[in-house]
Amino acid sequence: MRDYAGLLPVLLDSDLFSAGWNGAVEPYPGISRRQYAAQHLRRSLVKKFVGEKTDTEANCKALELFKKINLACATFALDTSSMSEPEAIAIGEAKDYINRFFYKKPEGEWEDQPILTFTSIAGGFGLGNGANIGSYGTDFLSKLGTSRMSATSSELHSLYVQAISPNPTWSSVESTRSQHRVTDIVRGSRLSFVPKTTEISRTICTEPILNMLFQKGIAEVITRRLEETSGISLSRQPDKNQKLAQLGSITGEFGTIDLSSASDSMSIGVVKEFFPSYVARWLDRTRSPLTVLPDGTEVELHMVSSMGNAFTFPLQTLFFTSLVYGVYKVLDIPIKCPRRQSLGNFAVFGDDIIVVRQAYDLLCKLLRLCGFSVNVDKSFNDGLFRESCGRDFYDGYNVRGVYIKSLSDSCDTYSAINRLNVWSAKHGMPLPRTVQYLIKGHRFLPVPLDEQDIAGIKVYESHLRKKIRNKDTGGILYRYVRVDENSSSVSDVSLRPPRLRGWIDNPSAVLLAALAGTLRRGKVVTRVNAQRSTSFRKRYSSRWDYIPSEMDVSPSFGVDWKVYIELNLNLF
Repeated sequence: MRDYAGLLPVLLDSDLFSAGWNGAVEPYPGISRRQYAAQHLRRSLVKKFVGEKTDTEANCKALELFKKINLACATFALDTSSMSEPEAIAIGEAKDYINRFFYKKPEGEWEDQPILTFTSIAGGFGLGNGANIGSYGTDFLSKLGTSRMSATSSELHSLYVQAISPNPTWSSVESTRSQHRVTDIVRGSRLSFVPKTTEISRTICTEPILNMLFQKGIAEVITRRLEETSGISLSRQPDKNQKLAQLGSITGEFGTIDLSSASDSMSIGVVKEFFPSYVARWLDRTRSPLTVLPDGTEVELHMVSSMGNAFTFPLQTLFFTSLVYGVYKVLDIPIKCPRRQSLGNFAVFGDDIIVVRQAYDLLCKLLRLCGFSVNVDKSFNDGLFRESCGRDFYDGYNVRGVYIKSLSDSCDTYSAINRLNVWSAKHGMPLPRTVQYLIKGHRFLPVPLDEQDIAGIKVYESHLRKKIRNKDTGGILYRYVRVDENSSSVSDVSLRPPRLRGWIDNPSAVLLAALAGTLRRGKVVTRVNAQRSTSFRKRYSSRWDYIPSEMDVSPSFGVDWKVYIELNLNLF
């Protein structure tokens, strides 16, 4: 096995020096965009590379950090005695915002009514495609129709039955399931690790099915209300964050704030301090009170939710938005919401926060007072660099590097090569040693420019040695790599994977899964953690050199891309 993490940085340094990199590894006054981009690529290339196996040491570090944050949540108390007057006023305004957020005056009513109700939560029921405790599979059908329907309390199961009772199909699903499967009352979630960087893993907690169902309902209520009150649409906000970050890198008008371990840092104490009591009760009722570590040890959770809980992301978006409102109010800064096409004058997407320059310091103080840790290495209010939602800008120029997380198969390799070729074209720096080292031992599989990164190596039509055209359309025939779905027929038991042969016949569950849009051509698509299965497929392209419109590139990019594909792959 090649030592990618050891040799790739060496080859990259050699390429960058040849392309004009001056060797500086940290930004300095007056640094050019090109030099900044080279530094960024050097830091990013193998930062998240984890190889074929998760590093035990990285897992240990992640667990240690998780325990540390959880302990801090246990001891959290908002210290009002040490607050300055502006801080105290901002906290009060944030509390007022959250209180108004969870109450609304219905049309024709005289008084405000709570928005987080049993009915509104049930209306947002849903399940993701991740694992849940008690389910044989990761798909919607398995979880609702054939699982052991786990929950942290019998109350949740009773509420679930009550919520679905008006729906005959859903009630039939649960009636059939309960005849063959018990409902497991479990003590909490189950902690595991996923790759993050070479230094530390990321912790994630797998939730019981019914807890997740209610968490999804709560998340949906908060998500809808966020857009209604503040103009923050979680589906569209990343783009607005990126544009504000780019503007901030040019004008200095906006600062970007990133938090460390934000998902785990919202304590139960913060929720009790800021949120209406009825909301706190719903969050507590549906969260996992503890998590089980890989060694079987149980840890009581003092954080209100963790990564893996469905309401974690919208809840933290709401909370950080309330702090922004509080800061803007006390500093007398007009609040401009990011509604429709407007970027607004603030942005919040999870723990990616952007505020006007003069609000930055006070907001950072409030975040620390509330138990959060500002990541000073990834937060910026001075200079020409800003980052948010996966984009890094220096003086308005996107200097985002390339992150290679794995090179376990050809798909990973093709993706790395294609992204490095794009980076070369954007920044005018060839990387032939790095790219040609990556391709060794893999098949050279030319594909069109608008194919997926994992499908093969993107080249221009003029680079093809042989062309076979479709007589009717003129399209060029090519082969590509496709990741095969792991699926099973809902009607033929013999076609089901071994892990799904514990299914029970539940026709209503099949109907419900179809209505939910989770069946494809009569098959259940499941997610597997094992190494992906791939196959070669053929198709024609009638627009081989078409550059996808969603690519963040300049009008002249096409010419540059062709040149650097040739340089990096030695296609002369």
